[in-house]
Amino acid sequence: MKLVDLSVRDFLNIVDSKSPAPGGGSVSALISALGCTLGRMVAHLTFDKKKYKELPLEEQEKFKNSFEEMEKYRYLLEELIDKDTEAYNLVMAAYKLPKETEEEKEFRKDRIEENLKLAIETPLQICKISEKTLSLVKIILEYGNKNAITDLGVAAILLYSGIEGGVLNVKINLGGLSDEVFKKETLNTLENILKSSQLQKDEILNFVNNNL
Repeated sequence: MKLVDLSVRDFLNIVDSKSPAPGGGSVSALISALGCTLGRMVAHLTFDKKKYKELPLEEQEKFKNSFEEMEKYRYLLEELIDKDTEAYNLVMAAYKLPKETEEEKEFRKDRIEENLKLAIETPLQICKISEKTLSLVKIILEYGNKNAITDLGVAAILLYSGIEGGVLNVKINLGGLSDEVFKKETLNTLENILKSSQLQKDEILNFVNNNL
């Protein structure tokens, strides 16, 4: 059974065990997926409101498109809950390969490098998708039901937490790579995502707090 198909309690129990996976990467994907669903919840609570229906059609379309795009990101993040654990297992399998001969050592080294890059791609995707979703939360915040404004604040916190968790999981896997060019490019990408997402998160939370 996939992790995403578990009950909430079963997922919590499997994390709360001596198994190293699912770990921080899968949990980060789940946290960001929850941020997506909270954003969509506020949109659901907005569509039937008089203020929304009085908006210009162009603004209604912008809101609706953000709502629909957020659903796409939610399902991508759901997939990453399992993909992160699968990537971790591939890395562990590579480290267990035999290393008695020079050929075995070289093969093992190549598989480790290859699988570490796979293990990096999953949390990196969590970061990228979560950053995009934060920009959509800002649109929902602009036009959405103000009675649910705090839910958008929580959505922003969750999405940013998913990003920070993703960053940590990328960095720990980067440490095992020998490809210095890949490492540098990835770290630059992470830095840009963190700067952009922190700014967006702060803008959302400032708006929420100023309107309570």
